Amino acid sequence: MHDKLSQFEDPRLRPAPHYVEIERILAAAIQGGALGEGTVLTEGKVAALFGTSRTPVRTAFAQLLQGGLVARFDGRGFVVSGPTGAAPTRVRLTRAMLGLDPAQAAEPRPGSAELIERAFEQSLTDALPFGLFRINEQLAADHFGVSRNIVRDLLARFQDRGVVRKDRRSHWVVGPLTARDVAHFFVVRSKLEPLALLDSVPHVPLDEIMRMRQELDAAMSGDRPLDAAGFDELEIDIHVRLLSRSTNPHLLRMVRQTQLAFVVNDAFARQVGTHPFEIALREHAIVLDFVMRGSVEAAAQCLEEHIRLSAERTRQRLIALSVFPEPDLPGYLQKQ
Repeated sequence: MHDKLSQFEDPRLRPAPHYVEIERILAAAIQGGALGEGTVLTEGKVAALFGTSRTPVRTAFAQLLQGGLVARFDGRGFVVSGPTGAAPTRVRLTRAMLGLDPAQAAEPRPGSAELIERAFEQSLTDALPFGLFRINEQLAADHFGVSRNIVRDLLARFQDRGVVRKDRRSHWVVGPLTARDVAHFFVVRSKLEPLALLDSVPHVPLDEIMRMRQELDAAMSGDRPLDAAGFDELEIDIHVRLLSRSTNPHLLRMVRQTQLAFVVNDAFARQVGTHPFEIALREHAIVLDFVMRGSVEAAAQCLEEHIRLSAERTRQRLIALSVFPEPDLPGYLQKQ
């Protein structure tokens, strides 16, 4: 409902997204020389200077990358681009370097939905495989220290993503995610994601695809320890970032909704570690190899086969999760 109402508002009355401001300030600092060529920039440090979460910073970096002002550095940050190819240099970033008032400390906005969105959604997806839970709006608002309106707005967003729904009494609920649900999601994913890949890949920069492949190599070789969060990033590379340049927003929205089954693998990874996911990573590598060769049709076929094989693996993991203890969930999630 919130999204539908917003389209009738005068856009001139709405403030620009935070990432636009961050992008503008960083671009000005780069073009003005305050951030010299080779300067290493990371999401965490920049977010701290602006008093925000990493989400708008990540979006700002993506815009700067597209504009050629920064390049990826070692898969974990960005480096200021320039004509001489200067070696990456780590400096102590300050607000003054970005043209911000150094005397005014950056403070997070505790009432912002953006600051709690990820933690809120994570708690909901944690509950999905373990039954049906009612979401108490007031307890959630108290838990995060925000207004009840913010909680309602976030729940509306999560509903659009397919994470939560309303029951017959108009109560917000989450779960259960059943084996049948997982099977249905994978059938749809196997058709939609290859379509999104065909549409997206021509618009994905080659250096981004190479970065994904390098991350896979490091994970499969054991050079970089792979925990549950690391595996989740590799999944996002193939199933989200590689598809995200599709020009069809309706397709991307449907893809996002059918990827709810990701929570099974995420919960399983946190319970037993990432060793059982090596086969999936090899399948990821095949998809990327075809993409790098320009064989996009073959990459789409391999992605479809990967999703088909993943369906059975995920079904088995969902069965295994039934014997694991229920995670420690916050009080605003009430088992039904």
